[in-house]
Amino acid sequence: MASQDDIFQLLQTIFEELKELQHEFKMQQAALTLAHNQIRELKESQKNVEKVFKDSVGVMWDVSKSVDDIQGKVCSQMTSADSPRLHEVVESLDLKIKSYAEATKAAQISFCQEQEIEKSNQLARRKNVRISSLPKIENEDVKSVVTKFLDETLQVSNAELAQAFRIGNKGAQPRGIIVKFVNQTQRDVALANKAMLKGRRIWLDPDLTPLQVEVRRKELAKVKEAQESGFVAYLHDGRAIVTQRRRVSST
Repeated sequence: MASQDDIFQLLQTIFEELKELQHEFKMQQAALTLAHNQIRELKESQKNVEKVFKDSVGVMWDVSKSVDDIQGKVCSQMTSADSPRLHEVVESLDLKIKSYAEATKAAQISFCQEQEIEKSNQLARRKNVRISSLPKIENEDVKSVVTKFLDETLQVSNAELAQAFRIGNKGAQPRGIIVKFVNQTQRDVALANKAMLKGRRIWLDPDLTPLQVEVRRKELAKVKEAQESGFVAYLHDGRAIVTQRRRVSST
């Protein structure tokens, strides 16, 4: 039968290993939290991606707290050398480690899947634009209407369109139009000339994924906040650009 000193030594070893494990868990938690914050800023975390990472971070917080609890139990056992109690502590730790590993693996798989879906969606839309509030013509051929609009308004001559169709529910306002160009250069020219639409109450924008729309919304909020604080700010390539403070005119 193991002596009191042998059991004490075993408990001391487990205690040290638990300390190292806790440190590793906290580093993993910090890394995943950083990754989560970066994902939110990228053009690529739909809401379900964010939820998976938040859940994973929560699991690791629970694991870290549990390790603290286990350390306390080990410390309390170091004076009583109760072997059955020690086994209970080790089994509890093992369950928490498995839970942490499963949650991390699930988060990684989900993240990779969502990233691939987002990349595919962005790739499929790279030649598209969205036109809003272009008046509807009775019995219209949407592709012909859009081709004429591009030529006469945005100086895109002989536009080659793969598709052009209206989207959304019918109502008083003209439905939006999704336009897919054959040639991405023509799509880029149309977007570059969108300033020509000023005052016409017709809008031309890239065809963004839901995630890109959310990122754009947040960037526009940054622009508005900066402008209200007296800075020159604008949106460029989907990102908020904040420059020098506006000069205050002398009176």
